Amino acid sequence: MMVLIMVMAVMTGFQFTLREKLVSTNSHILVRKAGGMIARWQEVTEIIKSQNGVTSVSPYTQSQALISTDRGSVGVLIRGVAPKTDAADQLAKFMTKDGAHNNIEDLWTPGTVTVRDSAGVEQQATLPGMVIGRELQRTLGIFVGTPVAVLSPSVSSSPFGLLPRTRRFLVVGAYRSGLVEYESGVAYVSLTEAQSFFRLGESVTGLEVRVANLDSAPVIAREISEALGGGIAGYVVQDWTQSNEALWQAIELEKRAYFIVLLLIVIMASFSIISTLIMIVLEKRRDIAVLKTLGATDSAISRMFMVQGAVIGALGTVTGLILGYLGCIGLKHYGFPLDERVFQMSTLPIHIEPINFLIVGGCAFIICLLATIYPALRAARLEPIELLRNG
Repeated sequence: MMVLIMVMAVMTGFQFTLREKLVSTNSHILVRKAGGMIARWQEVTEIIKSQNGVTSVSPYTQSQALISTDRGSVGVLIRGVAPKTDAADQLAKFMTKDGAHNNIEDLWTPGTVTVRDSAGVEQQATLPGMVIGRELQRTLGIFVGTPVAVLSPSVSSSPFGLLPRTRRFLVVGAYRSGLVEYESGVAYVSLTEAQSFFRLGESVTGLEVRVANLDSAPVIAREISEALGGGIAGYVVQDWTQSNEALWQAIELEKRAYFIVLLLIVIMASFSIISTLIMIVLEKRRDIAVLKTLGATDSAISRMFMVQGAVIGALGTVTGLILGYLGCIGLKHYGFPLDERVFQMSTLPIHIEPINFLIVGGCAFIICLLATIYPALRAARLEPIELLRNG
């Protein structure tokens, strides 16, 4: 049972850690326009803010692009964020994670860098800022202060034909979210710069909504959808449970599978209680015969052995719960290193939930009680006359 408690704590830890990282990166609720951009997003923002439970609304843009450097090119999503929003505050936390000294304010202020023109002459150029992920930084060998070229898939006419739009950005920082996929595929720029480069005008791709209670996000999402006119108006409102539904279902399925498999081990261990009680019945046959001779009923004899088995099961359950708790504390304190590129976290996550202890302890105690039925019935069926005659 100790192993079962620790496995449940690890699986719950994976679930909570992934949920925290995904929600902090994607927000609680996303509001988008089906097949297009949100033009009058300020009006939509006011409608969303009027809903109960909504704490903030942040506009964003998201477009595909190609980041090119001397070491190669990588396709990424360029995400535009506005200053003084919760999305910008979350990015600032990612930029200062693990003791990094990045400043989110550099993203809103164009930086000056020395570049060479086509003739090789050095010139001072003012470039908009960009924040990239640590994984992308390692892949391309980009340092803070390095200019990069960004190519948009949208083309524009030129004397040489149709060419993709190109613009240089200055890498002003790197963020660390704990999700390798995001760090290698998402870069952040100012909302106004993204709108200008991708020719979006005043439109945005969507709105990030954060709520006070994370568990109430599905209900608030339905209320927002109704306030905006639902599917008739063309708005798509998606909460965090829908955005990663397949992942949550896979984790829950794996959690149940581990629980069932390890519970079978507890059932196998309960056979030790059966064998112990049977040995006690065989050793105490004469005592059982004397008790029956003195008037003890079959039910009294069976209850006696069931109580004894219940005491053994209760002691084993409590011991297993204590050892499981201590094991979880030990894993949480000392940690168990993981490959962050595979598991999206650096150490084994441990999350201790009282409900897991109640479920595991309750199931284990019930199994122990069921294990006492056969020895108790066997003891109750013993005939005192034959036992005294043959004893």
